[in-house]
Amino acid sequence: MEQASPDRYQPPTAHGPRPTAHAFTRDEALALWSRIVAGWARHLDGSGARTLIEGEPNAADAGGSYEGVTRMLWGLGGWLAPPGRPAVVTWRGEAFDTEALMRRAIVAGTDPRSPGYWGAAPPRGEYDQRTVESGQVAFALWQTRSRIWAHLDDRERERVVAWLERFGRQPSYWRNNWALFWVLNHAARKALGAPHDQAIIDSALDYLDGVYCGAGWYDDGPARGARHFDDYNFWVFGSHVLAWAGCDGDSQPARRDRLLERVRASMDHFPFFFAADGAYTEYGRSLAYKFARLGAPLWAYRLGAWPHPVGMLRRLVGRHLRWYVDRGAIRADGTLRQALTAGGSPEIREPYIATGSPYWAMQAFGALWSLPDDDPFWATEEEPLPVERGDFVRAFPQPGWVVSGTAATGAVQRFNAGSQGGPAKYGKFAYATAAPFNVGLADGRPAPDGMLCLTGGGEWGHRGEGLAHAVGEPGWLRMRYEERVGGGTHLIDTTIVVRGEHHLRAHRVVLDPAADAPIGAVEGAAPLGYAPGVLPSIESDRVTGGEGAAAEGRAVAIVPLQGYSRGVPAAAWRGRDRLNSVYGRYVLPLLEVDELAPGHELICLVHIGGAPVDLTELRGSVADAGWLADGTFRLTWREGDTIDVPPL
Repeated sequence: MEQASPDRYQPPTAHGPRPTAHAFTRDEALALWSRIVAGWARHLDGSGARTLIEGEPNAADAGGSYEGVTRMLWGLGGWLAPPGRPAVVTWRGEAFDTEALMRRAIVAGTDPRSPGYWGAAPPRGEYDQRTVESGQVAFALWQTRSRIWAHLDDRERERVVAWLERFGRQPSYWRNNWALFWVLNHAARKALGAPHDQAIIDSALDYLDGVYCGAGWYDDGPARGARHFDDYNFWVFGSHVLAWAGCDGDSQPARRDRLLERVRASMDHFPFFFAADGAYTEYGRSLAYKFARLGAPLWAYRLGAWPHPVGMLRRLVGRHLRWYVDRGAIRADGTLRQALTAGGSPEIREPYIATGSPYWAMQAFGALWSLPDDDPFWATEEEPLPVERGDFVRAFPQPGWVVSGTAATGAVQRFNAGSQGGPAKYGKFAYATAAPFNVGLADGRPAPDGMLCLTGGGEWGHRGEGLAHAVGEPGWLRMRYEERVGGGTHLIDTTIVVRGEHHLRAHRVVLDPAADAPIGAVEGAAPLGYAPGVLPSIESDRVTGGEGAAAEGRAVAIVPLQGYSRGVPAAAWRGRDRLNSVYGRYVLPLLEVDELAPGHELICLVHIGGAPVDLTELRGSVADAGWLADGTFRLTWREGDTIDVPPL
């Protein structure tokens, strides 16, 4: 019997690895896994097929959350995959038989006579939530085939297959990443020797070719052009392709190898999104899944598709897990929160996130435990993450992102010009590890952090669907989009040029003459979150007109260069705390424009990163900036280097 080891690491610093920065060990992983298993098992219902967990419920929680069990199968399947690994884990003296728990869950969850039956509610059209869950149910059974599937009787197997078939019928079209849930449902059944439909597997895998954009990126829609890029590239497109390759790839080796090369390309840029302390540039939807994004790189490593040193992967996995644990993502009772952290806004949750949905995070442990206990992953010396190796700026044209890292602070920023989605989770200019974005709404609207928001008629706008965009080296973005306020639809052309932890923003605003109210603007830097008991320092500079704030070794600032009326000292937006995705408290420095001209130009400089920041020095970093006659935006930095950003 394996015994969970006590936690041995130190509390985190403000923005950096723990002071001891010790290597991630198997004992540490086992302790965390055992804690999660214990918390989960103690919250099972009487059938063992549903969880009863604190949180904001939705319709899928009726009778208890089936997702809290089906998603735990990611981790249980990985843990039990090696036939010789002990089934029992121990937490604080209490033993939990993971094999018995998994068998009980699957038998009860697929039995129509059980109160925990996962199929009680009728399917909700072609795309039912239980189709999502069916993939890992089938895959976990394949992983544990010698322990569980082999010991189910004929009637139990028939009920399992009937449930998988009920939620594995082909829809009329493939609309997004969901196609891969059908792949895994049928491919794992095939690998178990159970009834399946090969045509569904092939059709869904063919769909991938229609949404692949190159360099490892998939556009999460019915076809290329949806411009929807986020972590589903990792925790579905990546993880499920790798799972298919593991259980069925040998049947189509040419297709398998082609898909694994795409995974390798995706993994090439994966580590660049992480700060030195393991923080991630949180962005997009379903962030309640937290460290689920670790599943893809770990499975990629297992299948030979990880292009970086294994020591880098070991460091990334350990620090990313610790980042969430340190911030209360796992409650004291061992269950997973829907929010990102203990202090972060609950509005990170989408309506489809049930109380058990965060257990999608168990992809990380499913992949981790798929590695042999003596795998070199556990013994290889850790190696630095990209941001620890040196400063970088990378442009990703497929999603329309620029990613920048600064070695001195270990912080990383993701700038978005091209990917579409909701305004708070996709529409900000920047998503930064040092200053995570505000996700909560104030008076029904997103806050102006990392954004130029037009104002008028008592309302304020926010960037929504884009009209055009481009990104390029050495780190610029340009985008054209609309905002609707004051009875009009107004056109904005924004250019961003990134230079370390500074970036310049330049906007050309063309107002709609049909507007029925004067149109102003408010523009925010990034929100500076801080821990309870910390008192941030607030700075307003009369000479530059800039505004800034600093706390815990981090700082944000915004300085006007052209077109603004005034700065607004950093404070909680409209007095609202609990808007931030990570922190319970934050302050946001702003610039304002009282009334925009029909054609108005705005230019400002923003700092997001380490403290202190000198507002005068920030203002002086630009020698000249403006638009040329053909629409090109030209920026000359103080050092003399010039960047031309072409018009769209």
